[in-house]
Amino acid sequence: MLERPNDLRSCSLADAFLTIGGKWKPYIVWYLNTAPDFTMRYGELKRHIPWTISHKMYAQQLHELEDDGIITRHEYMEGNIRVVDYTLTEAGRFLVPAILYLRDWRAVFGGFPASTLTRTQGSWEGETVSYVCEGSNDSGLSARIEFDVARTREESLADSEGDAFFAPEN
Repeated sequence: MLERPNDLRSCSLADAFLTIGGKWKPYIVWYLNTAPDFTMRYGELKRHIPWTISHKMYAQQLHELEDDGIITRHEYMEGNIRVVDYTLTEAGRFLVPAILYLRDWRAVFGGFPASTLTRTQGSWEGETVSYVCEGSNDSGLSARIEFDVARTREESLADSEGDAFFAPEN
């Protein structure tokens, strides 16, 4: 039990930030989420990250995500070539709605043009964007995050030309 209600040292929030913290971890999760069967080969995944990342840092971030149960590593031989694949686990797939929400949150409050949010990977329901993850039949887990963009301040949603943000028609 926490001695003080707002003490994060023994809280799961601190551990969650340690788990996803790191310059490249959110991108690794993002790109594995876009892959068929949530799986990519080592080099293919690295090429998807649109910035230069050293082999050492990339391998370290992959290792930490594997240790935390966010991804799994599969090593096998194809002829004489060793192949390494990484797959997003169910725990990793449950991170995706939070990452998508953070992307769209920054689009709204970060001074991006209103059109930025039209690229959301969430689902529009009126003026609300929803991010959903359904777990395996065994786990029975599901997650849903909703972002009601209609309730945000209009000036936060205006782009550089003064056009207010709008939700696309369904």
